[in-house]
Amino acid sequence: MLPLAKAAGFKEGVHKWKEEERAELMAELDAAYFHLYELSRDDAEYVLSTFSGMRDGEGTLGFPAPPQLILENYDRFSTS
Repeated sequence: MLPLAKAAGFKEGVHKWKEEERAELMAELDAAYFHLYELSRDDAEYVLSTFSGMRDGEGTLGFPAPPQLILENYDRFSTS
């Protein structure tokens, strides 16, 4: 990726992903999608429960953010 960054004129160093940062960003996106599709919190919680690989406490690089983190962001994005 470094040659691509140089060709594109990027001056900054390569961005290093941090697992916690990635999990938070993924959780924010997932929560935002639930809001965009106008799912209630209960429906969002149900949808998350249908994914067999998602359990609270998981969330390593390459895996989805833990459901609890997604739901916390869902609540944070709620306007009512």
